[in-house]
Amino acid sequence: MNLILFVHQDASQQGEALQKQMIEYFGENIIQMVHTFNALKYILKQPGGCNLQEVYVLLAESPRRLQELFCLIDLLDGRRIVLILPDDTRTTVSMAHRFYPRFFTYINTIYDDLCAVLYKMINPKNNH
Repeated sequence: MNLILFVHQDASQQGEALQKQMIEYFGENIIQMVHTFNALKYILKQPGGCNLQEVYVLLAESPRRLQELFCLIDLLDGRRIVLILPDDTRTTVSMAHRFYPRFFTYINTIYDDLCAVLYKMINPKNNH
């Protein structure tokens, strides 16, 4: 299992709490940090196609960043996606649904709900 966490290099301030909490919750060994769109595209284009053992956690700290991520939607097709959105406006939520995410939440300082969902996603045998 691999968690791929995308926090753009320009969003380090917004992503700091998320990164810290995910590392505390899961450890560094299963989290792959990605900070640029080129690095994310590289990972998504790797041979072997869609790995169902991977979960992509994508932080969109602004509507513009969500739009940029949307440009990668074809590469994200069929992958397990969790989105962190900048706001709860109708436009943002509508665009988020087009990713077919397994879960989405909003930028916060505490991500207990997100970590609980990720835990269930990566440990399906422990769920009742």
